[in-house]
Amino acid sequence: MQSKLATIVIPIYKVNLSESEQMSLNQCFKVLGDFDIVFAHPENLDVSSINKDGKARTEAFQDHYFKTVFGYNSLMLSEVFYERFLDFKYLLIYQLDAFVFKNELIEWCEKGYDYIGAPWIASPNTIVKKVLSLFDSKRKKERSKIFFKVGNGGFSLRNVSKSYEIAKALKPEIEANLKREQNDFYIMEDVFWSITVPKHYPDFSIPFYKEALGFAMDRKPGLALKLNNNKLPFGCHGFDKPKVEAFWKDILASNYVG
Repeated sequence: MQSKLATIVIPIYKVNLSESEQMSLNQCFKVLGDFDIVFAHPENLDVSSINKDGKARTEAFQDHYFKTVFGYNSLMLSEVFYERFLDFKYLLIYQLDAFVFKNELIEWCEKGYDYIGAPWIASPNTIVKKVLSLFDSKRKKERSKIFFKVGNGGFSLRNVSKSYEIAKALKPEIEANLKREQNDFYIMEDVFWSITVPKHYPDFSIPFYKEALGFAMDRKPGLALKLNNNKLPFGCHGFDKPKVEAFWKDILASNYVG
């Protein structure tokens, strides 16, 4: 078992896993099995059937955190969550639509960043696209503010103590933020950590998107891979989304060791 440098937290919503979710879980245990691995699950869900040989510890949280996207955002922005892991310097969120390619967790922890996730990559800004953007809706223009920012929370590394302290300090703003309309992307916890937190804490350390592509890829993986010199990252997220499923299929198959 590795030291208290890092723990891997896998949110579990159900035990009847899909084939891709089981593959994701197997890969995590195989590649990162030397680290502390934790199933974060609803209090009323027995996860023993998927915890083969007791490889993972378990941490139960109130059921409402796992019932909706809103609930999950609330959990990831709550000091209650980070308090459970204060024994560790870093926490890797590993949703079961993530896939880890290689064991680079220590290397990424040693870089000293406070938050890293897959950059929100966008298509090249051509002249035609710039002209068309003049007619974009207000919501679409708002959403474009996250392009080339870091990054998606589904496979993300977080400084535990800083996340805990910030979640406590910004609790009133977080609570107000969670009251936004459900389709407002600012309600998303990863957008909060990536965009809002640095406005309050300029020293909150997040890598530039080009470096973060070596950590993980999510949106537009073909372009992301090119920008990373065709080198696979530490992991990826959202590999089962319809738009990218075909892109990842053979890559995942050839790297699966679970």
